[in-house]
Amino acid sequence: MRDGLYAVAFHTAHGTGNGIVYAIGGKIRGGNSGFAFIGNYSGTEDEILVKVSTQRYNDDPAFKPLFGTDMVTLTLKGRTNGDTIDLEGAALQLPGIRFNAVLTRICD
Repeated sequence: MRDGLYAVAFHTAHGTGNGIVYAIGGKIRGGNSGFAFIGNYSGTEDEILVKVSTQRYNDDPAFKPLFGTDMVTLTLKGRTNGDTIDLEGAALQLPGIRFNAVLTRICD
């Protein structure tokens, strides 16, 4: 995974969302209008492993969590395809709900 700024689009069976993340030196930081995303990554272009947690920072009830709870930890696996990264996995707290995300590189 190349260091840089990425747009992220994600979905589960319960809905979709978008945000932004910055990846640098094995760390991922980002968020959207309601939640911060904090985690780490490792691996190569052929297999990227990501562990990221969500944390609500905006108490506006209009921002609904995809997993029904404000704090989850996602474990994801994926691969690079040009300027995009396709990831899939699940939340440790709700392992039966699949989570998919596409990260699209914006810049360094």
